[in-house]
Amino acid sequence: MAEAKLPSAQEISDKCAKGSGGKEAWAKLKTMAMTGTIDIPTYNVSGKVEIFAKRPNKILRISTIADGQFVQKEGFDGQAGWESDPQKGLRAITGPQLEQLKVESAFDTDVRLKEVYPDLKVTGRTKVGDRDAYVAVATEPGGKTLTMYMDAQTGLRIGEDSEGPDETGTVVKANLLFEDYRAVGDIQIPHTIRIKAPNVALTITIQDVKLNEPVDDAKFAMPAANAGTTQ
Repeated sequence: MAEAKLPSAQEISDKCAKGSGGKEAWAKLKTMAMTGTIDIPTYNVSGKVEIFAKRPNKILRISTIADGQFVQKEGFDGQAGWESDPQKGLRAITGPQLEQLKVESAFDTDVRLKEVYPDLKVTGRTKVGDRDAYVAVATEPGGKTLTMYMDAQTGLRIGEDSEGPDETGTVVKANLLFEDYRAVGDIQIPHTIRIKAPNVALTITIQDVKLNEPVDDAKFAMPAANAGTTQ
């Protein structure tokens, strides 16, 4: 028997859009606020995670580890990106990292995959756990290559491998698994995200998702340099 033809990138994109709730459902959303836990068995620590997103492309991620002893933030206000942590302090994100952050901050990527990743190509089939999946490859402007694993049945993005330069130019590989998709309103959100990188493995578990609650634009802006110690 001849193997069935692979779907096109546009077909994969359309199926992902439908599986994640559809373009109309996402179009009604202006903001999303998620809270949950983060577990880092590599260092035997855990904490909480907060993610705020606002259409079209503002995002703020806050990880608070070990009862607040370590707080890491990453933000993008639509133009400028920044991050802060106790080791390196507050700094602007520039170069390839900023280009990556611009793409990754898109509010509704799952309903416009082909638009966000114009060079998306479907390259094969594989298994992710016990799920049949299509393999789709795309590149980001910052030089990062993304290999996405799309559930053949639901269309949802259930995994991804990334490979690209960090701020020092070192090529870093990471693997993400998106699990436990659940309906939040009319859209589907993964409630478990497992991340493996060369030096760390962590699990993010989303416990609460709020849609369309007011989120001030100022939340995404880079804090004043001297405010970092008091926040």
